[in-house]
Amino acid sequence: MIQDSYSSVFQNTNKILCVFAHPDDLEIMCGGLVARLIADGKDVRSVKVTSGDMGSRQEKITEVELKNAREIEDSNAMAVLGLKPENNIYLQVLDGRVENSVENIGKIAQQIRLFQLDLIITHNPEVSIVRFDKENSWFNHRDHRATGQLAFDAAYPYSRDLLFFPEHFQDPKAKSWACDTFLVVDSYGHEDSVFFDVTDFVDKRVEAQAKHQTQYNLESAQEMADFFTKQWDKDRQFETFRLVKAD
Repeated sequence: MIQDSYSSVFQNTNKILCVFAHPDDLEIMCGGLVARLIADGKDVRSVKVTSGDMGSRQEKITEVELKNAREIEDSNAMAVLGLKPENNIYLQVLDGRVENSVENIGKIAQQIRLFQLDLIITHNPEVSIVRFDKENSWFNHRDHRATGQLAFDAAYPYSRDLLFFPEHFQDPKAKSWACDTFLVVDSYGHEDSVFFDVTDFVDKRVEAQAKHQTQYNLESAQEMADFFTKQWDKDRQFETFRLVKAD
């Protein structure tokens, strides 16, 4: 029987930063958990590195038009999950061109310094092919891999050491900060896997994902929720992560 790790992981955790490559990644990877966290009174901030401006799915649309549409869709989705508007951040790096550069590390380090979080949820930076189970595997998007690495690098040492990006401290809200606890998505069957019961929040996850109308409809959002949460237990629904605690 799968055990719910929510209490053990989040008992003393109040501020959670989600760092994802594209609009809709959060809903797919951890929409149920984020809805549960917000309902529990936790403070969640969502950082989208790109605005998904290349995800046209063969439709004839310009990058600018798609960027604008996807940011509106994403804002609507975050509202469904209960995210505060001021905690919804778009870094607007070009879609499909996310690099693990010092410049991009600085953009995420700035959010860490401003938000002063306890835990980061982000992509798996380690694998090019994600293996879900014996029957299902998929490519780990290049932007996903780069974003995960950016989040780890920004957390240490760049957001801690004052000589990195001193311009950040022109904002009086910014402080030297470091984070050593991560939940990594797209990590299945890992020895450090943890599971969070999202049974009561799957409807919100589905509703939020379906707000991304350039990418999904309600039926496809429901199918993805069923796939990612129902395989573990016949009665309850869980989202899966790798828990990382670094020294």
